[in-house]
Amino acid sequence: MGQGSVIETKSDSTGSHDMIKCKGNEEEWLFEMADEAINFPSLGSTGPLSSGPESSLFINDRGDPELVNSADKERFLCPVHHGLLRDPRQTPCGHRLCASCVEDYLKGSESRRCPVGESDCEPITLQNVLRDNSCSRDMKKLMVYCLNKSRKCPHKCKYHELKTHIESCEYEDIACIYASRGCTEKSLRKDSISHTSACPFRPVQCKFCNLEINHNQIQHHESEVCPEKETGCPFGCGEKKVKRKEIMDHRDVCPIRPMDCKFKAMGCSFAGKKDDVEKHEKHAQAEHLELLTRKVAELELKSMDTQSALQTITVQRDELQQSLSSMRSQDPNLQAMLHQLEGQGRDFRLKLVGLLERVIVLERRVPELAERRKVEEIERSITTINQRLAQVQTSAGSGTGGPVTVPRYGTINDMADAFSTQLSAHDRQLGVHDVRMAEMDLRFQLLETASYDGMLVWKIRDYERRKRDAVNGRTLSLYSQPFYTGRFGYKMCARVYLNGDGMGKTTHMSLFFVIMRGEYDALLNWPFRQKVTLTLLDQSAEKRHLSDHFQPDPTSSSFQRPSGEMNVASGCPLFVSHAVLENPANGYVRDDTIFIKIAVDTIPNPF
Repeated sequence: MGQGSVIETKSDSTGSHDMIKCKGNEEEWLFEMADEAINFPSLGSTGPLSSGPESSLFINDRGDPELVNSADKERFLCPVHHGLLRDPRQTPCGHRLCASCVEDYLKGSESRRCPVGESDCEPITLQNVLRDNSCSRDMKKLMVYCLNKSRKCPHKCKYHELKTHIESCEYEDIACIYASRGCTEKSLRKDSISHTSACPFRPVQCKFCNLEINHNQIQHHESEVCPEKETGCPFGCGEKKVKRKEIMDHRDVCPIRPMDCKFKAMGCSFAGKKDDVEKHEKHAQAEHLELLTRKVAELELKSMDTQSALQTITVQRDELQQSLSSMRSQDPNLQAMLHQLEGQGRDFRLKLVGLLERVIVLERRVPELAERRKVEEIERSITTINQRLAQVQTSAGSGTGGPVTVPRYGTINDMADAFSTQLSAHDRQLGVHDVRMAEMDLRFQLLETASYDGMLVWKIRDYERRKRDAVNGRTLSLYSQPFYTGRFGYKMCARVYLNGDGMGKTTHMSLFFVIMRGEYDALLNWPFRQKVTLTLLDQSAEKRHLSDHFQPDPTSSSFQRPSGEMNVASGCPLFVSHAVLENPANGYVRDDTIFIKIAVDTIPNPF
């Protein structure tokens, strides 16, 4: 372009191309360029493979139309899927591919050689393959046959008009307008009217109840179902205007309705009209008396059998009672020992909670930084002692073999004994510090899991194993970690019986709330009055959480200031049944884990 050239950019009516006009000193050029060829990011380009508003001529999954001029097919053939181009893209070497075929051809590779495979073909990438709007315009002008040509549609049109034609083509398959009523047939658009008028699923109005019924069901509806149709009395009393919906009421008042004999329970099978039944009862008294006698005899036999069975059960009961008494007399202390073991287990849990609290107090008295410094000093002392011992051993090895005297220690052996004593002392001190460090680690774990907002989310892993332990009596209940209503608030925990407790034993999971003794109980208001909400969390997308709540009873000892490590638990023995909890369709147990949430209102203020 010569000096003094001017470039003017204009947009055409579609907005898909820029008209660039270049003026030189003696010449003037007009030409069009695709937006992707310019590829100015600042102009809002959507990238090389983005589709424009008119970029695709493909209609659903119907395939390619047949070209009127078959010679044009070679020109617009995609080398990847071997069909007509769809949303054409041009490679740096001038060949054309479909936009979707470019991505399929690269298959995650950054670059591959053009699929045409000619000698001058170049590598293609997602960045150097650009939209070919000129090819799209040429394809729109191609003359094509209707996609329903095989159904004798003679229509020919330009490619871009094909979709509009298909929407009104007389040879297009369309679904029946009564598909929602059950019709699955399809017909040509030109035959749809005749199909609709004869469709077996077309609605027909019942002449009795005025409901719309499918044509293929109207006969069954009127003869068997319609409540408004008059069917007459089923017993033939002569009443003709009895509707189907009134038959049950008519049966109760019909004068000729069939009746059973009063001795039917005794075995009489006679049935008939009211007058016939009355005559039968008068003339068949002997037969009825015989039936009654047989029935009484049968009852007596059954009564004797029942008494015999009852006597057998009574004997077995007495034997069981004797066996039970014998077992109790053989080991009278068994029940007491069982209660003692349960009490020891409860005391052990309480002591464990107390030990955790003592760890907290110990951590406050022994700061971590000071402990680490002591450990470092001991390690340095040991290193110094080892170095001095090595020097002494070296000196002894280079001597004449006589006794070597070391200042402050005497002989080498005396010094070694002293060093051994010091090393033993240091080892013991290191052991003490290791124990303290382990206690502080446990304290840090408790601090990380502690909650001070009245909220506890308790994750219970290995649900199946823990429930089995509860069923076998090894571990009847589990305690959660403590949580608080605030930094200086009530101290609480949760207790769960996976196999149930009390009324819910073996059938339900029981969930309880426990008040524990805290460090700031003297500053809090008693009895405990905060509302408590117990929730089993649903781990599925439905989030159908199971929840229950209660307001503490101020007169209950469970909510007074604790005198021991913790109060008696209070909650829901029938919180959730095992059938609901363990149902795979629900989301309460996932990956052998359940989540329990305890929420305690922090209002009113406990102080």
